[in-house]
Order: sequence, then C-alpha cells, then structure tokens
Amino acid sequence: MALCIGQIVRGRKGTYQLVEALKASTVFKAQVLPGSSIRSSFAVVKTEIGPERICFKREHDNYRLPAVASCEYIRTLYDIIGPDEDDPQVESTSTIEDPRCMVFEWMDHDLRTVPSDQFRQNSNLPKIVAKSVLSALALLKTQYNAIHTDINPNNIFLSCINGPVLVVKVGDLGNSEHLPGHTSQTALMVAVLLEGYDKIRVQSLPTRAPEVWRVVPPLSRSWLIKKLAHWLSPSIIFGAKDKIVQGLTEAWCIAKIRRLIGPLDPPVNNPEYQEEFLMAEHLESTTFEHPDTKLETKFIKKGTLRQELESLSGPKVSPDLIDFIEYLLIVDHKKRPAALEALQHPYLQSLS
Repeated sequence: MALCIGQIVRGRKGTYQLVEALKASTVFKAQVLPGSSIRSSFAVVKTEIGPERICFKREHDNYRLPAVASCEYIRTLYDIIGPDEDDPQVESTSTIEDPRCMVFEWMDHDLRTVPSDQFRQNSNLPKIVAKSVLSALALLKTQYNAIHTDINPNNIFLSCINGPVLVVKVGDLGNSEHLPGHTSQTALMVAVLLEGYDKIRVQSLPTRAPEVWRVVPPLSRSWLIKKLAHWLSPSIIFGAKDKIVQGLTEAWCIAKIRRLIGPLDPPVNNPEYQEEFLMAEHLESTTFEHPDTKLETKFIKKGTLRQELESLSGPKVSPDLIDFIEYLLIVDHKKRPAALEALQHPYLQSLS
C-alpha cells in the first residue's frame, strides 16, 4: 500500500504522521507524535514500492553494519516500520496496512537546495561538507573496503546552517547494484560498492570518475568531491547538459573531463569503449562552422575547471577552495589522494 500525506504509521520506537512528500510516494517528512522515544519533532520516512524495494532492502542491510549505524557522518536510522524480514523474532507494532518503512533523522536541507554564492568565500561550510563526506568515505573504506558511488547534492544533508554548529551527513546507501563476485559478509552491498570492479561502469554521467570511464579498478573515494564543483556553479560544469550534437553522450562527457581536468588514457582491455574515447578527443580538440554565424566554433566551450570556477558570476570562489578541489580531482587515480589522505589537506586543517 502506498503512503500518503496525513497517514499515521507506527514503528518500534515511535508513531509518525506524514506531513510532506519529498520524493513522489516513497519519501516523506513526518511529524514524530507524542509518546515516541525519538527525541525529535520531525523525521524522514522512506518506504519500498516497485523497484525501490531492492534499494530499500540493501540500504536496510547496510545500516545493520555497526560502523555504519554509529557513524556521525552518516544520516541516522531511527526506526523500522513493518515486519523485519531479516529478524522475524523482533515483534512489529505496525498494522497490516502499514508498508515496510525506514525512519531516518530529519535534516534541514540537502546541499542541492543551499545556494552556494553566500558560502564561496570566508565560510566554513564547504570545508565542513568536504570533511564530513570524506570522513564517511574513509570509514567505509577502512571498515569494509567499500565505497559510496552515489554521493551527490541530493544526499548530502545539512542542519543548523546558520547555527553555532553545522551538521553535515551522507545518506542514501542503497541506490546501486551489488557487484558480482563479492559476498555481503565483508562489504556494503549497493551504492556502497566493493572496490575491485572490472566489468561495469557505475556512477551517473556527470559524476563518473576517469577510472570508471576507462573501466580500471579501483575507484578513488576523493573523486566524489567533484560534487563540490557542481554545487559552486549555477550551471552544470561536468556532464552532457550542454551537448550540442546528436547522440555521443558518453563521448561528450569524456571530452568535458579532458577539457576541464586533463587528458584520459584509453580504456584498458575494453575495445568496445575505444570509439568513445576517440570521439571525445575529436570533440575536445576540434571546431565546426556554426550554421548561423559561419564562424569556427568549439564543440566544447568550457575552459579548465579553475577557469570555470574563477569566472562564476557573483561572489568569487575562494582560491584555497579551488586549490583543494583541483588537489582532489586528479585524472590518474593512482596519484589521486584517498579520503584519509585528503582529510589532512591544509584547507581542511584550517577549519575553525
């Protein structure tokens, strides 16, 4: 049964009334009703419907891992609504009409909804976001040799932006497929994926790392901080939203990385992707005659990443922040800093 605004659902630790739909009929803001043991006025209720069921189960499984459940940089799972299929001994307090749900702590914002212009200079917010995300990624790596592949502004959550202590946490641990050939006993299963993949290309096009395009394991944690650059810019820097050719979406994305960050080596032992890289090199390095102006025009109009960030309208981006982003976004994943190493960068050490 689908959830709806106004509905009251009961978990093991509390009772919740849905007050606002955050994502269609699967994610809701809920009021925590009196008598609940949760000391919060609001929570987030996420349910399982259709294809969401697979993601739901995997995310629930991930939160069973002690280090995940207790991590201060990962959004807290408060409660479960409905039967616990993995622990039938735990009695459910929900009714037969209640779908299976997870109840998470309420955070005031996601990074997508926070305007970046007021935080580009003389602000600790980008530092705290980077430190929190890198700390969560470092924990996943050190505890489970795993990685969250879907870090984006929609699942970086913030509270108390204007308060004395800004809180930043990562969420959505269930959006990707479990890689074949690995067991769940030693690794997170989903969105958080075991390193060592060699057959598939994970991540969305705008966030995809060079080694994923090349299908070369392992995926580096720090590349996911690329989303800081997305957040700083009102327009999409990476990805294919500015594509002006028909088709060639993957080649366009690779060409953008070449222009913004630097050239990529060709795929390793994957000839099926060779054509994408050859076309990307052509798009990045050549021009065409514009049909209206008759002038020679670049396919890829972006400059380097530094040039793009320095040329943003409005408040300027702190040079230290640009240096930090460039430090993290090195094309060669063997030279790119891991999350633990990135946490030692002077930009984060200066956090006050």
